[in-house]
Amino acid sequence: MENASLPSDVYNNFTTSSSDDDGLKQYVNQIRGFAVEVMNIIIGPVGIIDNLFVIVVFAFFIKITDKVYRRS
Repeated sequence: MENASLPSDVYNNFTTSSSDDDGLKQYVNQIRGFAVEVMNIIIGPVGIIDNLFVIVVFAFFIKITDKVYRRS
């Protein structure tokens, strides 16, 4: 038995997907892909700079320990 409270057109619009929904999903996927690309572009250089900072701190640590042990 058909739902008497809703006309069949409205009921069909709620129960079936339309091509507009597919277009929206593709658009959202494109935005999501672009956002992931931007995040990768940002995170990559930050990671490289972080690693370089660690190397510089380690080099300064070695330099300072050499000075301390030479005076003893």
